Amino acid sequence: MVLARTNLGVKAIFGAIVVGGYYVIGGFIMHALFRRYNPKDYQRMSLLQYSIMQFFMLTMVALPIKMLLRLLFHIKYVWITPWFNV
Repeated sequence: MVLARTNLGVKAIFGAIVVGGYYVIGGFIMHALFRRYNPKDYQRMSLLQYSIMQFFMLTMVALPIKMLLRLLFHIKYVWITPWFNV
């Protein structure tokens, strides 16, 4: 039973790193693209508006990525914790 809890902890930490890395790297890429192709919109947005827009865009793009992972590699969940599964 202890091995199962340790394994779950390792999965939770690995999943958090993967999901967090996706949002950090994706945020940098989306920031560069948005500043290059929409400079007027970038200047008009406040930090709160821009942060919310980035979060929603990255979450929206994550759905097809998760679908491809499920179909190609049979990965059911990316992040497994005792409280929720992503």
